[in-house]
Amino acid sequence: MLEGFPLVTRFTIPFSDIDMLQHVNNVAYIRWCEMVRTEYYARVMNTPITGERGIIQANINFTYERQLRYREAIAVGVRISRMGTKSFDFGYEIWSETYDARAAHGITTVVAYDFIGQHSIEIPAAWRDAIDDFERGPQQSFI
Repeated sequence: MLEGFPLVTRFTIPFSDIDMLQHVNNVAYIRWCEMVRTEYYARVMNTPITGERGIIQANINFTYERQLRYREAIAVGVRISRMGTKSFDFGYEIWSETYDARAAHGITTVVAYDFIGQHSIEIPAAWRDAIDDFERGPQQSFI
């Protein structure tokens, strides 16, 4: 489970993520992935999230495979699955550790961006090097 994902978070599903149908609302999955993506960015890019350059999301694609319920133990993994010139993809998997089954997977495409000039930029070499090092390293966890 989650082999090849260099950053993983584990937690128990809180009541606030449950909807009227008594399962996790689809938006919660996306929010969890955003949480792990921003943690990846903070650990790897070593760039302030409010800095002059950063990333903006251009696309999201998510596939839901099974329902998740209140208090299930889950794990969310993230990795870089594609690297382009100006954009790259974060790949995600969400697993129910309670049932040892994948619940969802998805991809977000992000674009390197100059917030001062308001335009896309090439992915900085320092980011590429940091991503390569992090992706080859041991899996890290956070809560």
